[in-house]
Amino acid sequence: MFSQSASAPVRLTDAMRSVFVELLVHGPLSRAEVARRLALSPSALTKVTKPFIEAGYLLEAAGEGPATVGRPSQPLQVDASRMAFVGIKLTEDELFAVRTDLRATIQKEVARPLAGHEIDHVCGQIADVVGELTVPGSPLSAVGISLAGTASPSDPVVHTSPFLGWSQLPLAKLVEEAVSVPTVLDNDVRALTAAQQWFGEGVGHASFALVTVGAGIGCGLVVGDRLVTGQSGGTGLVGHLQIDDHGPLCERGHRGCARAYASSPAIRRSIASALDLPDLTFDDCLAMAAGGHPVARRVFDDAGAALGQVVATVANITGPELVILSGETVHMYQVCAEAFQAALIRHTHWTTTPVRVAVKPFAFNEWARGAAVTALQHLLLHR
Repeated sequence: MFSQSASAPVRLTDAMRSVFVELLVHGPLSRAEVARRLALSPSALTKVTKPFIEAGYLLEAAGEGPATVGRPSQPLQVDASRMAFVGIKLTEDELFAVRTDLRATIQKEVARPLAGHEIDHVCGQIADVVGELTVPGSPLSAVGISLAGTASPSDPVVHTSPFLGWSQLPLAKLVEEAVSVPTVLDNDVRALTAAQQWFGEGVGHASFALVTVGAGIGCGLVVGDRLVTGQSGGTGLVGHLQIDDHGPLCERGHRGCARAYASSPAIRRSIASALDLPDLTFDDCLAMAAGGHPVARRVFDDAGAALGQVVATVANITGPELVILSGETVHMYQVCAEAFQAALIRHTHWTTTPVRVAVKPFAFNEWARGAAVTALQHLLLHR
C-alpha cells in the first residue's frame, strides 16, 4: 500500500496501522502523546514511525508540541496529499463522485445522470468519472462505490440492490477491470458511517450509531471502535421496524413500519392523499407543516415519533455514546423535533437515560465522500 518507490513498498504491521490511523484521525500529535495513547515505548514508536517518515507519509508539523524535558518535540502529522481516492454514490437515477485526499477532504466533485441500470451503461459512466477525477502524476489508490443495498468491502458482489434492480452482480470486479484501480463496495449508510467515524461527528466515540432518513430509513453502527458489517453486509436494516400494527402500508406491504411513517415518499404520499393534491412535493409538504397546516403537522409529528422510536430501539440494543441523525431529508427535524424527543424518551429503556442525538445537516456529496473513506479504510486496515 505505502511505497517509497514502485519496488519498495512499506509492509504494514498491526502496530504501524494503529499509529498511522491515530495520526490520521487525531493528528497532529506529539510522539509522547501517540505513545501514551497506544501504550508504546518511545523506542517502539520510533521503529514504527521511521518507515512512514522515510517514505514521506508522516511529516513533522510546524511549531513545537507540548513542552517536554530535553529537546522540544515536534508533532507528527500525516501528509494527506500522498494518496488520492475516488468515492462514488449510485442512486436510482444519478451518480455522484468525489476525489479526496487521505483525510477525506473533497478536492473535486462531479455528478452524472444514469439513463438506465444496465451494467455496461453504469460501468461506462463510472469509468468516465474516474477518468475525469484522475490527476496526471497523482494516481488513485482506490475507488469506493456505495449504494442502497447489500454489499460490503470484503466482497466484490452486490447481493441485492432494489433501487437499481441488481442481484448477485460482481460490480467491484467489473469496475476494477474497467478503470485498473482497486475497487471496493459498501452499503451507502455504512459508508457514510465510516466517514463520520474517522472524519466527522463520530471522532472520539468508541461506539455510536448513524440513523439516516430520506427515501428510506437506514442505520450504521460503530461498536468498540469497529464498524459493524455483519454477514454479507446486512446490518442496520431498521426501515421496516414495526411502529404501529394499525399504521399505513409501505411499498413492501408492511403495515405501520418506520418506512411507512418517516421516509420522504411516505410523508409526501400521506399528505398529498389526505388533501387530494397529487402534485405536492416533499418540500411543499415540509413548508406546509412549518406554516402550521394541521394535516401536514400531524403527518410530520407521526414521522418524528417513528424516528424517535427507531433511535431509542437502536440505543437500547447497542448502547451507543451518541446517535447521529442525518440523511437527505434530516432537515425535517425542524418541524418534528418535539415529537421525536417525546418518543425517544418514551421508548428508551427505563434503566437508562436517552442517548445524546446530534442532528447533522446533510450535503449529498457526503454519500460519495463516505465511499472514498470506505476505500481508504479497506486499503489501510485490511490489505
